[in-house]
Amino acid sequence: MEGYGAFLIFFLIALALASVMTILNDILGAKKKDPMEDYPYECGVPLYDKEARGNFKQGYYMFGLLLILFDIEVAFLFPWAVVFKEIGLYGLIEAVLFILILFLGFIYALRKRALKWQT
Repeated sequence: MEGYGAFLIFFLIALALASVMTILNDILGAKKKDPMEDYPYECGVPLYDKEARGNFKQGYYMFGLLLILFDIEVAFLFPWAVVFKEIGLYGLIEAVLFILILFLGFIYALRKRALKWQT
């Protein structure tokens, strides 16, 4: 129970500090609302209307999904690299199979023309 006491004290201090900062913001903060506060702002490009939605090509979504997919899956290779000497031949075979599956997915994406920009 001794370890939980320190956690409880830390939690109460954090809660008190957050409450004090919120109250100080209400007391000392600006009272006048900025007219541009609710204006949608995207990457420095001013909008001509208040509607921030627009149409994007499907290629952007597909490219982003494939980028995330392959980046995250390649990140799984780092643990294998760290313990490569300990896992031996069995780990090497697993890593080669994993890379082969990634390669097959990449070939599938190329055949479906998912990585080709359509203008």
